[in-house]
Amino acid sequence: MFYEPVVDEPVLAGSFIFCRAHGCEFCHECFSDHRFTNNFQIMDKLYAAFPALTEAYFMVWYNKSAHDRPPISYVFDKAVARTSQHSRKLLEYECKEHHALNCPTCFNWAAIAIENIKRQAKVKNSKVIPVDIPKEEKLKFLKSMGVDLSPATRLPNDTMERKFRCAIDASQSLTTLIAKAPFDPSNLPLWSKKTCKKSLLETVGRGNVKEGFANFQARLEGRSNAWDLYENPFMDVRQTIMGLANGLDNGAKTAIIQDKETAYAICIRVVEVYMLNDETPVMVILYCRGTRDSPAYETFDWVQQVITDGKSPVLEGTATPEEQKLLLAVLNANARRLSSTYSVKRNPTGTEATFALSFLLPLGPINQRDIARLTHHTGCVVCGGKTVSICSQCLAMEYCGAECQRVHWKEHKPTCNSVQGGEWVEVTFSMYPTKMRLVAAKGNKVSMATWNNMSRPTMDNMRVRSYEDEPPLPPNIHSQNLFLIKMQREIAPGMPQIMIYDRTRSIEVYLCHDLDSKGHEKTMAQMHTGQMGLKIYRWAKRTSGDKLSVCLNKAPPKDPQW
Repeated sequence: MFYEPVVDEPVLAGSFIFCRAHGCEFCHECFSDHRFTNNFQIMDKLYAAFPALTEAYFMVWYNKSAHDRPPISYVFDKAVARTSQHSRKLLEYECKEHHALNCPTCFNWAAIAIENIKRQAKVKNSKVIPVDIPKEEKLKFLKSMGVDLSPATRLPNDTMERKFRCAIDASQSLTTLIAKAPFDPSNLPLWSKKTCKKSLLETVGRGNVKEGFANFQARLEGRSNAWDLYENPFMDVRQTIMGLANGLDNGAKTAIIQDKETAYAICIRVVEVYMLNDETPVMVILYCRGTRDSPAYETFDWVQQVITDGKSPVLEGTATPEEQKLLLAVLNANARRLSSTYSVKRNPTGTEATFALSFLLPLGPINQRDIARLTHHTGCVVCGGKTVSICSQCLAMEYCGAECQRVHWKEHKPTCNSVQGGEWVEVTFSMYPTKMRLVAAKGNKVSMATWNNMSRPTMDNMRVRSYEDEPPLPPNIHSQNLFLIKMQREIAPGMPQIMIYDRTRSIEVYLCHDLDSKGHEKTMAQMHTGQMGLKIYRWAKRTSGDKLSVCLNKAPPKDPQW
């Protein structure tokens, strides 16, 4: 089989040929593969780097049994076009940095090809599908999961990667459900509609009260969902998993998930579904990634086979490249937990030979204690290093030095200006309102009702905890950062207390007069500046377990209305 390009002429960059439409050596949209020609240009260097490889490796045109060279696909990132002196139809490309046609630095295709081959060899020995997630995307993914780190953060890469993987685990409650690795799903009972009262779709749904109220508010506004599609990668991945579950309920065990431009795709086959408990299915999955510029012949054959096979419906879904990366990160993280002895039956035609094996659990919002653990770091708010200075205007942000303070200023400036010159008052809070605390002080047990991780609180999933002393202090999900709180006074007579909570209700406590009369009185003195004299919004910072430092006499530019 020979590829025929759909464009008149390819483009030339440093003696290498690429498709004109996308700048790729191999392009399944243009039906072109220029590696055969390009390899002639660097053959001596390829042989020198890999003397054990045969000529067939480098000179193959289309041969499924050969492990052909990974293509180069980012020429448009390195080069800019100009008309060739030899042919008006042929576009020559000069490098953007040095404006040279045959730039030995930017167009060192031999070195790039050799590095790609070495990387491919490592991937072959890996049991996951590699995915490159830069720091900026990790921060975006973490934020979509509720772990909001500063965009200016200088945390080391290994620390960022560790937080990212821990967030993925927390979103699946993995350490609770699967405490030990390696994990062998075959030890679990199979999922069955007969044994489980709910459909698979019903059991993979996860949420919390906050999301439930947000969706309720969205419906009041005429919207079907509080989160727009393709805006929040984590919410989109959760929707994709629910789509897989819905497909399984309707007999679809295979899925092709791709972006609108069909440049990236993930091929999935659900091998089996096991049951951790009545509410938690485990979907064992074979998966592979295909891209516009990757000659994944097995993937093409797999797609062709599942479509023409017709034994079961094929689920087709749309996902942005970002969402696909996050889904792959989840699958890769889970794949590493599988037992090396666990295996599944693959397609006998060999089209699934390169597919990785993993499993999926239901994804849900990360609980507040895990968010606190993932956002907390002592020291500099940017890098976590030892602090040696403090912002001279707001006296709240601590830094390791001038450089971190400089890079953080753009983010910190609006907050800093709104609290500049403010009076910071430290208040001591209680987990109980006054009456409940007095009851507990007499030796009586006090019960507090909470709901588990479900979107619709009901009596069935309500959990009542009894305390002889006060309940545990709320986790500090804000670390050393400033955050907005709402301070709301009680209107009932004989209740000298003020309720304090943040937007996410990660902290919901009480400022009681009998515990902190000074802090209570200073706060009450500011209540007249708020709405109807009942509530005010203020910047705060957690200073210790049961203490907040509040900028009482400075309000934010605009009340947030929550």
